[in-house]
Amino acid sequence: MIFCPLPGTPLITQGFGQNPELYASFGFAGHDGIDFGVPEGTVTYAPHDGKATVKDDGTNGYGLHLVIDDGKRRSLLAHLSECSVQNGQSVYQGDPIGKSGKSGNSSGPHVHWSYKILKNGVVQNQDNGYAGAVDVTEFTRLWLDKDLHHDAEYTEDAEQYLSMTFAANQYLQNPARHIG
Repeated sequence: MIFCPLPGTPLITQGFGQNPELYASFGFAGHDGIDFGVPEGTVTYAPHDGKATVKDDGTNGYGLHLVIDDGKRRSLLAHLSECSVQNGQSVYQGDPIGKSGKSGNSSGPHVHWSYKILKNGVVQNQDNGYAGAVDVTEFTRLWLDKDLHHDAEYTEDAEQYLSMTFAANQYLQNPARHIG
């Protein structure tokens, strides 16, 4: 199970695949992750175990960000104001890894989370329009033992994400979940 990188019930301000016109310049079919609207300095946690790589794009791209990779999956947590782990450090699900911010190409304080599936350390579905990133919300649990896809709160702009459809290589659907 993968945990949301923020405790409680997060506020999603931009869903996976939204705003294709904004992300075309980055070579994406739309937003390559999920954005959580949180105040700057909000503690952010590792969604799964893995090795940490800290990167800083300065005022560009993801700004200060952390990649957590275990050879089977990769999470990228971006636009941080600070990072509390070091390159090569092992992190475990639920470990604090940094604080939210507005570094890089950001319109305000938030945490961006991209998730990719790996096989033998290689990103799968790299030609899916999102450089291999997939919508993982149905497989992500909230810390309150709820589901990210159905139980998070969404801003008005992000609500349209809930009605979007994705190809099989862009979306992980939980076969155990039945609506209705």
